Amino acid sequence: MGSSKSKEIIRGDLTDDQEELIDSIFKQIDIDDSKTIDIEEAAKYWESCFAKVNAKELFKSVDFNDDGEISYDEWVDFWRIVKGAGHTDEEIMEELENLRDKQSWVGFSGLPKMS
Repeated sequence: MGSSKSKEIIRGDLTDDQEELIDSIFKQIDIDDSKTIDIEEAAKYWESCFAKVNAKELFKSVDFNDDGEISYDEWVDFWRIVKGAGHTDEEIMEELENLRDKQSWVGFSGLPKMS
């Protein structure tokens, strides 16, 4: 029998500042306050000529169950996985601040495959 060598998913602890920014960004994107983000809300958030590209890349990274929505739990879990994969607090804060400022979505390297 073959063995599966899937990468163990490690979740790190986030700082209070990170958690506040994660929560704030989610609420900004979740226009209808449904506690989920859909692709249209994500595209509207960026409002730029690259809005659709940013939204698609966000969903590739964060919509773990591929249901077309990002739940609040998926959103927070993504950032915990980023931390658990070894990304520094500084890297995470920089990306969160970029997201807050509606800059392009940038994925993180070294993350385990979720789906």
